[in-house]
Amino acid sequence: MKKIKTLLIGIGLGVIYAFFTMLLVQSSHRTVSIGYVFALPLILGAIPVIFSTKAQLKSYLTYLIVPWVSVLTFFYLSFISGLEGTICLVIIVGPFLVLGSLGAFIYRLIKLKSNGDNSKKLFISLTIPLLILAIESFVVPNDYYGTVVTKTLINTDKETVWKNIKNVKNIGKHEIVPHFIHKIGIPKPLNGELNFEGVGATRSITWEKGLRFKEQITKWDEGNGFEYNIIVNPENIPANTLDEHVMIGGEYFDAVKGSYSIRTINDSTQEVTLTSTYRITSTVNFYGKFWTDFIFEDFHDTILEVVKGRCENTANK
Repeated sequence: MKKIKTLLIGIGLGVIYAFFTMLLVQSSHRTVSIGYVFALPLILGAIPVIFSTKAQLKSYLTYLIVPWVSVLTFFYLSFISGLEGTICLVIIVGPFLVLGSLGAFIYRLIKLKSNGDNSKKLFISLTIPLLILAIESFVVPNDYYGTVVTKTLINTDKETVWKNIKNVKNIGKHEIVPHFIHKIGIPKPLNGELNFEGVGATRSITWEKGLRFKEQITKWDEGNGFEYNIIVNPENIPANTLDEHVMIGGEYFDAVKGSYSIRTINDSTQEVTLTSTYRITSTVNFYGKFWTDFIFEDFHDTILEVVKGRCENTANK
């Protein structure tokens, strides 16, 4: 009974510590940072260990699993309180679970192998995330520009494909197979429509949740493809449509430009390529790149599935 009580105290204190740190970094707009994403989970997982006796630490398996309880409790409370959105929580859950267990394991070894009382040193180590955050406050985040290229084969003639990539109007729910990005809260596309054809034209894009932006055509190759810059007006993005850290045109992320191209394989098969260039700005671009590439790949697949379905359904009629 005492062991359970100690565990609950450790978990509770860990969650309180995590909330305190999150509020601190949010006030300084440093949530997307090494201190928050990578240092905080180490300490969150270690806190239950600090408040345990050596006898209680004999069960190492418990202290690899307990951090997960701390992390998931912290995430749940962050979500229901509105302090973090689903998208951001999904993106950072991996480091929190892995590093939370690693932190517990390291602190457990230190406590079991020490001959004296290392409590003071362990308590002092709780300041590590705060120290890293303080150092990061003097670091100017770098802009990273990445490009994602996705290809698909469509079994129809080139003219049909060209018609269906220029305008993708009135996308029905039945045309979109739910992807991972939709399950974590990213809106589905609803409509993409050109006002005219050629350089200088504008494609008006509409997604669910009232998200609207424009694609300004910068290059036009009739029948073969086109390129565009993405223009976002913050006034056309309703509040809470996307998490702050993945908001298009925001401080941390932006979709910059894109293109469609068609390559004929034979008279009845075309290869369509969708390319997108994005910007991420943080001190954890190395991690953000992985997720941004994945999200764009998933989004590309969604759009190309709609285009492929429309083209091949037309060809079969």
